[in-house]
Formats: sequence, C-alpha cells, structure tokens
Amino acid sequence: MKSTEIHRVPYGSKNIAFALEYSPRKTLAIEVHPDSSIIVKAPADATLESIESKVIHRAAWIAKQQRQFDRYALALPAPECVSGEGYRYLGRPYRLKLIESSSDKIRLWQGRLEVNTPTPFDREHVERSIANWFRDRATIVFSERYRYCAKLVTSHDIEGHGFELRSMSKRWGSCTPAGRIFLNPLLISASKDCIDYVIIHELCHLRFLNHSTSFYNLLESLLPDWRERQNRLNERVELRTK
Repeated sequence: MKSTEIHRVPYGSKNIAFALEYSPRKTLAIEVHPDSSIIVKAPADATLESIESKVIHRAAWIAKQQRQFDRYALALPAPECVSGEGYRYLGRPYRLKLIESSSDKIRLWQGRLEVNTPTPFDREHVERSIANWFRDRATIVFSERYRYCAKLVTSHDIEGHGFELRSMSKRWGSCTPAGRIFLNPLLISASKDCIDYVIIHELCHLRFLNHSTSFYNLLESLLPDWRERQNRLNERVELRTK
C-alpha cells in the first residue's frame, strides 16, 4: 500500500516541489511529468533525508526535463477580430474578412477566412464564432490524424484510447499520468505533419510519461524527422499572424 506526500527542497533561488510515494521497491526513481510535476518513488525504508539528498543531486537533470517540456509549449497573441488580421489553418495563412450578412457562416475562400455575420462589429460574437469554427474543424481533422497515428504506434504495442479537446494556454498537447490525451484545438493552425508529431508525441507518453532517453528513442523510431517538425511547430506556426 503506497502513500503520497508533498515535499520541497531548495534549488538555487527556487524550491523543487515533489510528490513522494513510498512503496515496496528496492530503488528510488524520479519522474518528471509533462505538466512539470515531479514524482519520487522511494523504497518503504528510505529516510526522508536520503531522498531529499538524491533529489538535490538530480536537480539539474530535473530542471532540464522541465525546460524540455516548456519548449513543447506555445504562445499565441490575443485576437483583434478585424478584417485583414492573419490566421492559419493547417499550416496555410488566411486573412480575415468580415462580411455583413443576414446569417452566420464561415468559410475559407481564395486565401481568406470569410466570416459572414449580422454583427461584424461585435468583436465578442466574431471571436466566439471563429473559435467555434476552429474547434469544429479540429474535431474532424484530429480524429482523422489520430486514427492514422494510433495505427502507426501499434507496431510498438501502444494502444491509444482516443483524445479530448482541451483549451490550453501553454501546450499543444498533454498526457496525464492516467494516460488521458488532450489536444489543443488551436493545433488546427499547424500542418498535418506537425499535428501528427504532437499526437505521436503524446501516444509515446503512454509508454514513457517523461522525456527520458527511452522516450526519445521511441519517438525517433516512429518519426525520424520529429525535431524538424517540432521546430516548425514551435517557431513558425501561429494561429494568428501579425
């Protein structure tokens, strides 16, 4: 029967907070999870002093893992919802065009994201309509790409159980310790090969819920060009362009 406690150790000007689990095991293990949380699994007879000492000893490694997860984050500007504003859909740029109309309708047409609405000057309504349109498209496209990626990872005995959309301010995707995969609807701004990268990245976390060497070896075996896809996703892809 394991128990969990929260502890902190100093590291530079900050503290490292970690969940400590005692269980019947012989060695101590430190896990850094995608949300940057830390779990330390220790033998039942290990002293707190020895555990904290080992966490401090691995502090630089822990910080490195958290930075790697942070690199997998995103930052998007707030929308202004005015004609001429730039958006991306599946990696291609589109310019917003607001059209006064008797009914609401959104479509991509000749390089434009056309928003037909009775209230083109109602920013909140326009923003909500665009967000809903992107979310609906994300559901359709991600489902298609997830089926492809889930089939790809079966060769490594990884069985996915679907995904959920979740709006996140700092991440394209995430995987919980329980194995639940979430995808940010804003990822629909990226090209399909970058979407595949995020999905496969999260599916690999079903095997290794960390950024260990084993995780990257698995990712590389599935996507030899994952670094190039990651760079394009994080450095060039934005939902909105100015």
